[in-house]
Amino acid sequence: MKLEVNVYLPVLLYVVVLIISIISEVLIRKFISNKFEKTVVDVTLLVLFSLILFFLGWNLSESLTNWNYRELFKDTAVLISSLYMVRAVHILSQRKVIKYIPYLTFLIAYVLSLIYIFSPNLSDFYLTLILKLRKLFVSLGVIIIFLEFCSAVKSEKNRRILRISGLFTLITIFTMWIFNYLTFSSQTIVGVAIVLILTSLLILVYSKLIPKLSEFLQNKISDRDVEVVESNLKLLSFVIYIILFIKSLSNFSNLYKVINKLYLIYIIKTDLIKISLGNILNVLILGLILFSLLNVGKKLIKLTFPKERREVEGGSAEALIFNLGVLFNLIILLSALGITWKVLLPIAGTLGVGIGFGLQTIMNNYISGFILLFSKKLKVGDIIELPSISVSTLGREVPSVFGKVSDIGILSTIVRTNDGVEISIPNSSFINSPIVNFSFRDPYVRMKIPVGVSYSSDPLKVKEILSSVIEEIPHVVKFLPKSVRFEELGDSAIVFTAIFWIDVRKHIRVRDVVSEFYYRAWYKLKESGIEIPFSQRDVWFRNPLKVEVENLKEEEN
Repeated sequence: MKLEVNVYLPVLLYVVVLIISIISEVLIRKFISNKFEKTVVDVTLLVLFSLILFFLGWNLSESLTNWNYRELFKDTAVLISSLYMVRAVHILSQRKVIKYIPYLTFLIAYVLSLIYIFSPNLSDFYLTLILKLRKLFVSLGVIIIFLEFCSAVKSEKNRRILRISGLFTLITIFTMWIFNYLTFSSQTIVGVAIVLILTSLLILVYSKLIPKLSEFLQNKISDRDVEVVESNLKLLSFVIYIILFIKSLSNFSNLYKVINKLYLIYIIKTDLIKISLGNILNVLILGLILFSLLNVGKKLIKLTFPKERREVEGGSAEALIFNLGVLFNLIILLSALGITWKVLLPIAGTLGVGIGFGLQTIMNNYISGFILLFSKKLKVGDIIELPSISVSTLGREVPSVFGKVSDIGILSTIVRTNDGVEISIPNSSFINSPIVNFSFRDPYVRMKIPVGVSYSSDPLKVKEILSSVIEEIPHVVKFLPKSVRFEELGDSAIVFTAIFWIDVRKHIRVRDVVSEFYYRAWYKLKESGIEIPFSQRDVWFRNPLKVEVENLKEEEN
Protein backbone atom coordinates (compact mmCIF):
# COMPACT_ATOMS: atom_id res chain seq x y z
CA MET A 1 0.00 0.00 0.00
CA LYS A 2 1.40 3.45 -0.97
CA LEU A 3 2.16 5.98 1.76
CA GLU A 4 0.67 9.47 1.63
CA VAL A 5 3.51 11.85 0.89
CA ASN A 6 3.29 15.63 0.75
CA VAL A 7 3.44 16.84 -2.83
CA TYR A 8 6.01 19.49 -1.96
CA LEU A 9 8.64 17.05 -0.69
CA PRO A 10 9.24 15.26 -4.08
CA VAL A 11 9.24 18.62 -5.86
CA LEU A 12 11.73 20.08 -3.35
CA LEU A 13 14.05 17.07 -3.69
CA TYR A 14 13.89 17.25 -7.46
CA VAL A 15 14.59 20.99 -7.50
CA VAL A 16 17.64 20.49 -5.23
CA VAL A 17 19.13 17.96 -7.64
CA LEU A 18 18.35 20.26 -10.57
CA ILE A 19 20.13 23.19 -8.85
CA ILE A 20 23.16 20.95 -8.14
CA SER A 21 23.36 20.04 -11.81
CA ILE A 22 23.23 23.70 -12.90
CA ILE A 23 25.90 24.74 -10.37
CA SER A 24 28.14 21.84 -11.51
CA GLU A 25 27.99 22.98 -15.14
CA VAL A 26 28.78 26.61 -14.14
CA LEU A 27 31.80 25.51 -12.09
CA ILE A 28 33.08 23.40 -14.98
CA ARG A 29 32.97 26.36 -17.35
CA LYS A 30 34.71 28.56 -14.80
CA PHE A 31 37.55 26.31 -13.58
CA ILE A 32 38.37 24.15 -16.63
CA SER A 33 40.14 26.10 -19.35
CA ASN A 34 41.15 23.31 -21.73
CA LYS A 35 38.50 23.13 -24.47
CA PHE A 36 38.72 19.38 -24.98
CA GLU A 37 38.60 18.56 -21.26
CA LYS A 38 35.73 21.00 -20.77
CA THR A 39 33.74 19.31 -23.55
CA VAL A 40 34.34 15.79 -22.21
CA VAL A 41 33.45 16.66 -18.59
CA ASP A 42 30.50 18.84 -19.61
CA VAL A 43 28.96 16.15 -21.85
CA THR A 44 29.55 13.44 -19.26
CA LEU A 45 27.87 15.42 -16.48
CA LEU A 46 24.95 16.47 -18.68
CA VAL A 47 24.24 12.85 -19.66
CA LEU A 48 24.66 11.72 -16.04
CA PHE A 49 22.31 14.38 -14.67
CA SER A 50 19.85 13.71 -17.48
CA LEU A 51 19.58 10.06 -16.40
CA ILE A 52 19.47 10.96 -12.69
CA LEU A 53 16.73 13.58 -13.20
CA PHE A 54 14.73 11.18 -15.39
CA PHE A 55 14.75 8.20 -13.00
CA LEU A 56 14.41 10.43 -9.92
CA GLY A 57 11.40 12.26 -11.35
CA TRP A 58 9.80 9.01 -12.57
CA ASN A 59 10.16 7.30 -9.18
CA LEU A 60 9.12 10.37 -7.14
CA SER A 61 6.01 10.77 -9.26
CA GLU A 62 4.86 7.31 -8.17
CA SER A 63 4.60 8.63 -4.59
CA LEU A 64 1.91 11.19 -5.56
CA THR A 65 -1.67 10.03 -5.17
CA ASN A 66 -3.28 12.72 -7.33
CA TRP A 67 -3.26 11.55 -10.97
CA ASN A 68 -2.91 15.09 -12.41
CA TYR A 69 0.07 15.94 -10.19
CA ARG A 70 1.66 12.56 -10.84
CA GLU A 71 1.45 12.89 -14.62
CA LEU A 72 2.57 16.53 -14.52
CA PHE A 73 5.59 15.67 -12.38
CA LYS A 74 6.47 12.74 -14.61
CA ASP A 75 6.19 14.73 -17.86
CA THR A 76 8.16 17.64 -16.38
CA ALA A 77 10.96 15.27 -15.36
CA VAL A 78 11.00 13.76 -18.85
CA LEU A 79 11.13 17.26 -20.42
CA ILE A 80 14.02 18.45 -18.22
CA SER A 81 16.06 15.28 -18.73
CA SER A 82 15.40 15.50 -22.50
CA LEU A 83 16.62 19.11 -22.61
CA TYR A 84 19.79 18.09 -20.76
CA MET A 85 20.38 15.30 -23.27
CA VAL A 86 19.79 17.69 -26.20
CA ARG A 87 22.35 20.08 -24.77
CA ALA A 88 24.89 17.28 -24.33
CA VAL A 89 24.49 16.18 -27.96
CA HIS A 90 24.76 19.78 -29.21
CA ILE A 91 28.05 20.24 -27.34
CA LEU A 92 29.34 16.93 -28.67
CA SER A 93 28.39 17.48 -32.34
CA GLN A 94 28.96 21.27 -32.39
CA ARG A 95 26.28 21.69 -35.04
CA LYS A 96 24.21 24.87 -35.32
CA VAL A 97 21.79 23.96 -38.11
CA ILE A 98 19.20 22.05 -36.04
CA LYS A 99 20.08 23.58 -32.67
CA TYR A 100 16.56 24.69 -31.67
CA ILE A 101 14.45 22.06 -33.46
CA PRO A 102 14.74 19.32 -30.77
CA TYR A 103 13.95 21.82 -28.01
CA LEU A 104 10.87 22.88 -29.97
CA THR A 105 9.61 19.31 -30.51
CA PHE A 106 9.96 18.44 -26.81
CA LEU A 107 8.26 21.70 -25.73
CA ILE A 108 5.35 21.06 -28.11
CA ALA A 109 5.02 17.54 -26.70
CA TYR A 110 5.02 18.98 -23.17
CA VAL A 111 2.29 21.53 -24.02
CA LEU A 112 0.18 18.75 -25.57
CA SER A 113 0.70 16.74 -22.39
CA LEU A 114 -0.57 19.65 -20.28
CA ILE A 115 -3.66 19.93 -22.49
CA TYR A 116 -4.26 16.20 -22.10
CA ILE A 117 -3.90 16.36 -18.29
CA PHE A 118 -5.91 19.50 -17.55
CA SER A 119 -8.64 19.22 -20.22
CA PRO A 120 -10.56 16.12 -19.20
CA ASN A 121 -13.80 17.45 -20.70
CA LEU A 122 -12.60 16.99 -24.27
CA SER A 123 -14.11 14.17 -26.29
CA ASP A 124 -12.35 10.81 -26.47
CA PHE A 125 -11.43 11.46 -30.10
CA TYR A 126 -9.55 14.69 -29.30
CA LEU A 127 -7.90 13.23 -26.21
CA THR A 128 -6.66 10.27 -28.28
CA LEU A 129 -5.46 12.61 -31.02
CA ILE A 130 -3.60 14.82 -28.52
CA LEU A 131 -1.97 11.78 -26.92
CA LYS A 132 -0.78 10.41 -30.28
CA LEU A 133 0.53 13.85 -31.35
CA ARG A 134 2.44 14.12 -28.09
CA LYS A 135 4.05 10.74 -28.68
CA LEU A 136 4.83 11.72 -32.28
CA PHE A 137 6.66 14.92 -31.28
CA VAL A 138 8.63 13.10 -28.58
CA SER A 139 9.61 10.47 -31.16
CA LEU A 140 10.67 13.12 -33.68
CA GLY A 141 12.76 14.91 -31.05
CA VAL A 142 14.61 11.73 -30.07
CA ILE A 143 15.24 10.73 -33.71
CA ILE A 144 16.60 14.23 -34.55
CA ILE A 145 18.91 14.10 -31.52
CA PHE A 146 20.07 10.61 -32.51
CA LEU A 147 20.87 11.72 -36.09
CA GLU A 148 22.82 14.69 -34.71
CA PHE A 149 24.72 12.34 -32.42
CA CYS A 150 25.57 10.14 -35.44
CA SER A 151 27.11 13.18 -37.18
CA ALA A 152 29.65 13.42 -34.34
CA VAL A 153 31.07 9.99 -35.25
CA LYS A 154 34.17 10.57 -37.38
CA SER A 155 34.37 7.22 -39.20
CA GLU A 156 32.04 7.16 -42.22
CA LYS A 157 31.64 3.38 -41.97
CA ASN A 158 30.82 3.44 -38.24
CA ARG A 159 28.50 6.41 -38.77
CA ARG A 160 26.54 4.52 -41.43
CA ILE A 161 26.26 1.37 -39.28
CA LEU A 162 25.15 3.40 -36.25
CA ARG A 163 22.60 5.38 -38.26
CA ILE A 164 20.97 2.34 -39.89
CA SER A 165 20.81 0.13 -36.77
CA GLY A 166 19.79 3.00 -34.49
CA LEU A 167 17.04 4.28 -36.78
CA PHE A 168 15.64 0.78 -37.17
CA THR A 169 15.57 0.37 -33.37
CA LEU A 170 14.07 3.78 -32.60
CA ILE A 171 11.43 3.72 -35.35
CA THR A 172 10.30 0.24 -34.28
CA ILE A 173 10.06 1.22 -30.60
CA PHE A 174 8.28 4.53 -31.25
CA THR A 175 5.85 3.02 -33.76
CA MET A 176 4.85 0.40 -31.19
CA TRP A 177 4.55 3.14 -28.54
CA ILE A 178 2.38 5.43 -30.69
CA PHE A 179 -0.04 2.59 -31.54
CA ASN A 180 -0.17 1.42 -27.90
CA TYR A 181 1.65 -1.87 -28.42
CA LEU A 182 4.33 -0.61 -26.06
CA THR A 183 3.62 1.24 -22.81
CA PHE A 184 6.53 2.90 -21.06
CA SER A 185 6.98 1.88 -17.44
CA SER A 186 9.96 1.04 -15.25
CA GLN A 187 9.80 -2.51 -16.65
CA THR A 188 9.64 -1.30 -20.25
CA ILE A 189 12.61 0.99 -19.72
CA VAL A 190 14.64 -2.08 -18.71
CA GLY A 191 13.63 -3.76 -21.97
CA VAL A 192 14.54 -0.68 -24.03
CA ALA A 193 17.88 -0.50 -22.20
CA ILE A 194 18.56 -4.14 -23.16
CA VAL A 195 17.68 -3.33 -26.78
CA LEU A 196 20.09 -0.37 -26.75
CA ILE A 197 22.82 -2.62 -25.34
CA LEU A 198 22.12 -5.15 -28.12
CA THR A 199 22.32 -2.33 -30.67
CA SER A 200 25.70 -1.28 -29.25
CA LEU A 201 26.92 -4.87 -29.50
CA LEU A 202 25.74 -5.06 -33.13
CA ILE A 203 27.66 -1.86 -33.92
CA LEU A 204 30.75 -3.32 -32.21
CA VAL A 205 30.47 -6.54 -34.24
CA TYR A 206 30.04 -4.64 -37.53
CA SER A 207 32.75 -2.04 -36.95
CA LYS A 208 35.40 -4.01 -35.04
CA LEU A 209 35.05 -7.79 -34.85
CA ILE A 210 34.10 -8.62 -38.45
CA PRO A 211 36.78 -6.30 -39.98
CA LYS A 212 39.38 -7.89 -37.64
CA LEU A 213 38.35 -11.38 -38.78
CA SER A 214 38.48 -10.27 -42.44
CA GLU A 215 41.97 -8.89 -41.88
CA PHE A 216 43.03 -12.22 -40.30
CA LEU A 217 41.68 -14.19 -43.29
CA GLN A 218 43.10 -11.81 -45.92
CA ASN A 219 46.31 -13.76 -46.64
CA LYS A 220 44.86 -17.20 -45.96
CA ILE A 221 42.01 -17.41 -48.48
CA SER A 222 41.14 -15.46 -51.64
CA ASP A 223 39.68 -11.94 -51.53
CA ARG A 224 36.44 -13.26 -52.99
CA ASP A 225 36.12 -15.80 -50.17
CA VAL A 226 36.85 -13.09 -47.59
CA GLU A 227 34.01 -10.98 -49.02
CA VAL A 228 31.62 -13.95 -48.78
CA VAL A 229 32.60 -14.57 -45.14
CA GLU A 230 32.28 -10.88 -44.23
CA SER A 231 28.88 -10.35 -45.89
CA ASN A 232 27.38 -13.53 -44.42
CA LEU A 233 28.68 -12.76 -40.92
CA LYS A 234 27.08 -9.33 -41.13
CA LEU A 235 23.80 -10.90 -42.24
CA LEU A 236 24.00 -13.51 -39.47
CA SER A 237 24.74 -10.85 -36.82
CA PHE A 238 21.82 -8.73 -38.00
CA VAL A 239 19.38 -11.67 -37.96
CA ILE A 240 20.46 -12.66 -34.44
CA TYR A 241 20.07 -9.02 -33.39
CA ILE A 242 16.51 -8.96 -34.79
CA ILE A 243 15.62 -12.15 -32.88
CA LEU A 244 17.00 -10.82 -29.58
CA PHE A 245 15.40 -7.42 -30.28
CA ILE A 246 11.93 -8.97 -30.69
CA LYS A 247 12.41 -11.30 -27.70
CA SER A 248 13.50 -8.43 -25.43
CA LEU A 249 10.60 -6.17 -26.35
CA SER A 250 8.13 -9.05 -26.15
CA ASN A 251 9.16 -9.79 -22.56
CA PHE A 252 8.79 -6.15 -21.47
CA SER A 253 5.79 -5.06 -23.53
CA ASN A 254 2.67 -6.42 -25.19
CA LEU A 255 4.43 -7.03 -28.51
CA TYR A 256 3.83 -10.75 -27.98
CA LYS A 257 0.14 -10.16 -28.78
CA VAL A 258 1.06 -9.02 -32.29
CA ILE A 259 3.37 -12.00 -32.76
CA ASN A 260 0.71 -14.45 -31.57
CA LYS A 261 -1.77 -12.99 -34.07
CA LEU A 262 0.63 -13.83 -36.93
CA TYR A 263 0.36 -17.53 -36.06
CA LEU A 264 -3.42 -17.33 -36.44
CA ILE A 265 -3.26 -15.95 -40.00
CA TYR A 266 -3.16 -19.12 -42.14
CA ILE A 267 -1.98 -19.26 -45.74
CA ILE A 268 -2.85 -22.96 -46.04
CA LYS A 269 -4.99 -24.80 -43.50
CA THR A 270 -5.92 -28.44 -44.03
CA ASP A 271 -5.91 -31.56 -41.86
CA LEU A 272 -2.33 -32.36 -42.93
CA ILE A 273 -0.84 -28.94 -43.65
CA LYS A 274 -1.19 -25.83 -41.53
CA ILE A 275 1.04 -23.00 -42.71
CA SER A 276 0.55 -19.64 -41.02
CA LEU A 277 2.19 -16.26 -41.61
CA GLY A 278 4.11 -16.75 -38.36
CA ASN A 279 5.50 -20.08 -39.62
CA ILE A 280 6.66 -18.45 -42.85
CA LEU A 281 8.46 -15.70 -40.92
CA ASN A 282 10.09 -18.33 -38.68
CA VAL A 283 11.27 -20.29 -41.71
CA LEU A 284 12.59 -17.11 -43.34
CA ILE A 285 14.64 -16.19 -40.27
CA LEU A 286 15.82 -19.78 -39.76
CA GLY A 287 16.77 -20.02 -43.45
CA LEU A 288 18.87 -16.85 -43.25
CA ILE A 289 20.69 -18.24 -40.20
CA LEU A 290 21.28 -21.71 -41.67
CA PHE A 291 22.49 -20.53 -45.07
CA SER A 292 24.66 -17.79 -43.54
CA LEU A 293 26.33 -20.41 -41.33
CA LEU A 294 26.69 -22.72 -44.35
CA ASN A 295 28.31 -20.01 -46.50
CA VAL A 296 30.72 -19.05 -43.72
CA GLY A 297 31.50 -22.67 -42.86
CA LYS A 298 32.23 -23.72 -46.44
CA LYS A 299 34.79 -20.91 -46.76
CA LEU A 300 36.42 -21.48 -43.36
CA ILE A 301 36.78 -25.21 -44.12
CA LYS A 302 39.61 -24.23 -46.47
CA LEU A 303 41.70 -23.18 -43.47
CA THR A 304 41.97 -26.84 -42.41
CA PHE A 305 44.00 -27.59 -45.55
CA PRO A 306 47.69 -26.73 -46.01
CA LYS A 307 48.29 -23.54 -47.95
CA GLU A 308 49.58 -25.28 -51.07
CA ARG A 309 46.47 -27.52 -51.24
CA ARG A 310 43.95 -24.96 -50.01
CA GLU A 311 42.52 -23.77 -53.33
CA VAL A 312 42.33 -27.17 -55.04
CA GLU A 313 41.41 -29.74 -52.37
CA GLY A 314 39.88 -27.10 -50.09
CA GLY A 315 37.72 -25.87 -52.96
CA SER A 316 36.42 -29.37 -53.62
CA ALA A 317 35.69 -29.91 -49.92
CA GLU A 318 33.87 -26.56 -49.94
CA ALA A 319 31.67 -27.67 -52.85
CA LEU A 320 30.88 -31.00 -51.15
CA ILE A 321 29.95 -29.36 -47.85
CA PHE A 322 27.76 -26.82 -49.63
CA ASN A 323 25.83 -29.48 -51.57
CA LEU A 324 25.24 -31.58 -48.45
CA GLY A 325 24.42 -28.46 -46.44
CA VAL A 326 21.75 -27.34 -48.90
CA LEU A 327 20.06 -30.75 -48.66
CA PHE A 328 20.25 -30.69 -44.84
CA ASN A 329 18.93 -27.11 -44.64
CA LEU A 330 15.98 -27.85 -46.92
CA ILE A 331 14.94 -30.80 -44.76
CA ILE A 332 15.06 -28.62 -41.61
CA LEU A 333 13.17 -25.75 -43.25
CA LEU A 334 10.44 -28.00 -44.62
CA SER A 335 10.01 -29.54 -41.16
CA ALA A 336 9.86 -26.06 -39.56
CA LEU A 337 7.21 -25.05 -42.09
CA GLY A 338 5.13 -28.08 -41.17
CA ILE A 339 5.72 -30.08 -44.36
CA THR A 340 6.95 -33.58 -43.45
CA TRP A 341 7.37 -36.84 -45.36
CA LYS A 342 3.84 -37.82 -44.37
CA VAL A 343 2.64 -34.87 -46.43
CA LEU A 344 5.14 -35.15 -49.29
CA LEU A 345 4.71 -38.88 -50.02
CA PRO A 346 0.98 -38.75 -50.85
CA ILE A 347 1.54 -35.70 -53.05
CA ALA A 348 4.47 -37.40 -54.76
CA GLY A 349 2.34 -40.52 -55.31
CA THR A 350 -0.47 -38.51 -56.88
CA LEU A 351 1.79 -36.47 -59.11
CA GLY A 352 4.43 -39.15 -59.54
CA VAL A 353 4.51 -39.29 -63.32
CA GLY A 354 4.52 -35.51 -63.81
CA ILE A 355 7.10 -34.94 -61.12
CA GLY A 356 9.23 -37.77 -62.48
CA PHE A 357 9.46 -36.23 -65.93
CA GLY A 358 9.69 -32.65 -64.66
CA LEU A 359 12.46 -33.30 -62.14
CA GLN A 360 14.38 -35.85 -64.16
CA THR A 361 16.94 -33.37 -65.47
CA ILE A 362 17.25 -31.58 -62.11
CA MET A 363 17.84 -34.80 -60.17
CA ASN A 364 20.26 -36.03 -62.82
CA ASN A 365 22.38 -32.89 -62.46
CA TYR A 366 22.11 -32.95 -58.65
CA ILE A 367 23.24 -36.57 -58.33
CA SER A 368 25.94 -36.02 -60.98
CA GLY A 369 27.38 -33.26 -58.77
CA PHE A 370 27.81 -35.72 -55.89
CA ILE A 371 29.37 -38.30 -58.23
CA LEU A 372 31.91 -35.74 -59.40
CA LEU A 373 32.81 -34.72 -55.86
CA PHE A 374 33.07 -38.21 -54.39
CA SER A 375 34.91 -39.71 -57.38
CA LYS A 376 37.43 -36.84 -57.31
CA LYS A 377 37.61 -36.96 -61.09
CA LEU A 378 36.96 -33.24 -61.12
CA LYS A 379 38.07 -30.69 -58.50
CA VAL A 380 37.80 -26.96 -58.05
CA GLY A 381 40.91 -25.45 -59.65
CA ASP A 382 41.31 -28.14 -62.34
CA ILE A 383 42.16 -27.02 -65.86
CA ILE A 384 39.79 -28.84 -68.21
CA GLU A 385 38.58 -28.94 -71.79
CA LEU A 386 35.22 -30.26 -72.96
CA PRO A 387 35.62 -31.05 -76.70
CA SER A 388 31.99 -32.15 -77.09
CA ILE A 389 30.50 -28.83 -75.90
CA SER A 390 30.46 -25.71 -78.05
CA VAL A 391 29.24 -22.34 -76.81
CA SER A 392 28.91 -18.83 -78.20
CA THR A 393 30.95 -16.22 -76.30
CA LEU A 394 31.85 -12.66 -77.24
CA GLY A 395 30.01 -12.99 -80.53
CA ARG A 396 31.91 -16.05 -81.79
CA GLU A 397 31.33 -19.78 -81.68
CA VAL A 398 33.86 -21.67 -79.52
CA PRO A 399 34.18 -25.32 -80.62
CA SER A 400 35.16 -26.52 -77.12
CA VAL A 401 35.18 -25.19 -73.58
CA PHE A 402 38.66 -24.70 -72.08
CA GLY A 403 39.22 -23.12 -68.69
CA LYS A 404 39.49 -23.48 -64.93
CA VAL A 405 36.83 -25.02 -62.69
CA SER A 406 35.88 -22.24 -60.26
CA ASP A 407 32.87 -23.81 -58.55
CA ILE A 408 31.02 -27.13 -58.42
CA GLY A 409 27.45 -26.21 -57.54
CA ILE A 410 24.26 -28.09 -56.79
CA LEU A 411 23.12 -28.42 -60.39
CA SER A 412 25.95 -27.01 -62.49
CA THR A 413 29.68 -26.42 -62.56
CA ILE A 414 31.23 -23.04 -63.35
CA VAL A 415 34.21 -22.99 -65.75
CA ARG A 416 36.10 -19.72 -66.14
CA THR A 417 37.72 -19.39 -69.59
CA ASN A 418 40.85 -17.44 -70.53
CA ASP A 419 38.58 -14.66 -71.82
CA GLY A 420 37.23 -14.14 -68.31
CA VAL A 421 33.87 -15.66 -69.30
CA GLU A 422 32.24 -17.91 -66.69
CA ILE A 423 30.28 -20.72 -68.32
CA SER A 424 27.71 -22.71 -66.34
CA ILE A 425 27.73 -26.33 -67.48
CA PRO A 426 25.19 -28.92 -66.21
CA ASN A 427 26.85 -31.51 -63.97
CA SER A 428 25.47 -34.35 -66.07
CA SER A 429 27.60 -33.16 -69.03
CA PHE A 430 30.75 -34.15 -67.11
CA ILE A 431 29.36 -37.65 -66.59
CA ASN A 432 27.99 -38.24 -70.09
CA SER A 433 30.76 -36.59 -72.14
CA PRO A 434 34.55 -37.04 -72.34
CA ILE A 435 36.57 -34.50 -70.36
CA VAL A 436 40.20 -33.56 -70.88
CA ASN A 437 41.59 -32.81 -67.42
CA PHE A 438 45.01 -31.20 -67.71
CA SER A 439 45.59 -31.22 -63.94
CA PHE A 440 43.98 -34.46 -62.75
CA ARG A 441 47.09 -36.06 -61.19
CA ASP A 442 49.48 -33.13 -61.44
CA PRO A 443 49.41 -29.74 -63.17
CA TYR A 444 52.35 -30.39 -65.54
CA VAL A 445 51.63 -30.62 -69.30
CA ARG A 446 54.11 -30.98 -72.16
CA MET A 447 54.28 -28.36 -74.90
CA LYS A 448 55.31 -29.23 -78.46
CA ILE A 449 56.02 -26.19 -80.63
CA PRO A 450 57.06 -26.69 -84.30
CA VAL A 451 59.74 -24.43 -85.88
CA GLY A 452 60.68 -24.59 -89.61
CA VAL A 453 64.03 -23.31 -90.99
CA SER A 454 65.58 -23.31 -94.45
CA TYR A 455 67.48 -26.30 -95.85
CA SER A 456 70.70 -24.27 -95.82
CA SER A 457 70.64 -24.11 -92.01
CA ASP A 458 72.93 -26.17 -89.75
CA PRO A 459 70.61 -28.50 -87.74
CA LEU A 460 72.97 -28.57 -84.74
CA LYS A 461 73.10 -24.80 -84.66
CA VAL A 462 69.28 -24.62 -84.80
CA LYS A 463 69.05 -27.14 -81.95
CA GLU A 464 71.44 -25.06 -79.84
CA ILE A 465 69.47 -21.85 -80.43
CA LEU A 466 66.07 -23.38 -79.68
CA SER A 467 67.47 -25.05 -76.54
CA SER A 468 68.70 -21.68 -75.28
CA VAL A 469 65.27 -20.16 -75.95
CA ILE A 470 63.64 -22.91 -73.88
CA GLU A 471 66.02 -22.19 -70.99
CA GLU A 472 65.19 -18.48 -71.06
CA ILE A 473 61.41 -18.81 -70.94
CA PRO A 474 60.24 -18.27 -67.33
CA HIS A 475 57.21 -20.54 -67.75
CA VAL A 476 59.25 -23.73 -68.26
CA VAL A 477 59.37 -26.28 -65.42
CA LYS A 478 63.13 -26.62 -64.88
CA PHE A 479 63.24 -30.07 -63.25
CA LEU A 480 61.37 -31.86 -66.07
CA PRO A 481 63.13 -32.93 -69.31
CA LYS A 482 63.46 -30.51 -72.24
CA SER A 483 64.54 -31.30 -75.77
CA VAL A 484 64.62 -30.14 -79.38
CA ARG A 485 63.58 -32.85 -81.82
CA PHE A 486 64.45 -32.95 -85.54
CA GLU A 487 60.94 -33.70 -86.67
CA GLU A 488 60.80 -33.92 -90.50
CA LEU A 489 62.10 -32.82 -93.87
CA GLY A 490 59.27 -30.69 -95.14
CA ASP A 491 58.48 -29.40 -98.61
CA SER A 492 60.01 -25.99 -98.01
CA ALA A 493 61.75 -26.33 -94.65
CA ILE A 494 63.32 -28.68 -92.18
CA VAL A 495 61.04 -28.84 -89.15
CA PHE A 496 62.15 -28.99 -85.51
CA THR A 497 59.92 -29.43 -82.44
CA ALA A 498 60.72 -27.65 -79.17
CA ILE A 499 59.55 -29.80 -76.26
CA PHE A 500 59.22 -28.60 -72.66
CA TRP A 501 56.83 -28.76 -69.68
CA ILE A 502 54.76 -26.02 -68.04
CA ASP A 503 52.61 -25.80 -64.92
CA VAL A 504 49.16 -25.32 -66.40
CA ARG A 505 47.71 -24.07 -63.09
CA LYS A 506 50.13 -21.14 -63.08
CA HIS A 507 50.09 -20.57 -66.84
CA ILE A 508 46.59 -21.38 -68.02
CA ARG A 509 47.00 -18.97 -70.97
CA VAL A 510 48.87 -21.55 -73.05
CA ARG A 511 48.81 -19.46 -76.23
CA ASP A 512 50.74 -16.74 -74.41
CA VAL A 513 53.49 -19.25 -73.64
CA VAL A 514 53.65 -20.26 -77.34
CA SER A 515 53.72 -16.59 -78.34
CA GLU A 516 56.59 -15.88 -75.92
CA PHE A 517 58.58 -18.79 -77.36
CA TYR A 518 58.11 -17.65 -80.97
CA TYR A 519 59.08 -14.06 -80.13
CA ARG A 520 62.41 -15.14 -78.63
CA ALA A 521 63.10 -17.83 -81.26
CA TRP A 522 62.48 -15.47 -84.21
CA TYR A 523 64.99 -12.85 -82.99
CA LYS A 524 67.65 -15.41 -82.04
CA LEU A 525 67.39 -17.22 -85.38
CA LYS A 526 67.58 -13.92 -87.24
CA GLU A 527 70.68 -12.85 -85.26
CA SER A 528 72.38 -16.12 -86.25
CA GLY A 529 71.51 -15.69 -89.92
CA ILE A 530 69.18 -18.65 -90.04
CA GLU A 531 66.31 -18.15 -92.44
CA ILE A 532 62.74 -19.05 -91.64
CA PRO A 533 61.40 -19.83 -95.13
CA PHE A 534 57.95 -19.43 -96.56
CA SER A 535 56.31 -21.91 -98.91
CA GLN A 536 57.85 -21.91 -102.44
CA ARG A 537 56.89 -23.73 -105.65
CA ASP A 538 59.07 -24.32 -108.78
CA VAL A 539 57.02 -24.68 -112.00
CA TRP A 540 58.61 -26.74 -114.89
CA PHE A 541 57.23 -26.94 -118.45
CA ARG A 542 57.86 -30.12 -120.45
CA ASN A 543 57.96 -28.30 -123.88
CA PRO A 544 59.80 -25.05 -124.68
CA LEU A 545 57.60 -21.96 -124.56
CA LYS A 546 57.37 -19.50 -127.42
CA VAL A 547 56.70 -15.90 -126.30
CA GLU A 548 55.37 -13.40 -128.85
CA VAL A 549 55.26 -9.66 -128.13
CA GLU A 550 53.03 -7.65 -130.43
CA ASN A 551 53.51 -3.97 -131.20
CA LEU A 552 50.45 -2.28 -129.77
CA LYS A 553 50.99 0.92 -131.75
CA GLU A 554 51.02 -0.89 -135.10
CA GLU A 555 47.89 -2.76 -134.07
CA GLU A 556 46.17 0.56 -133.36
CA ASN A 557 47.13 1.84 -136.82
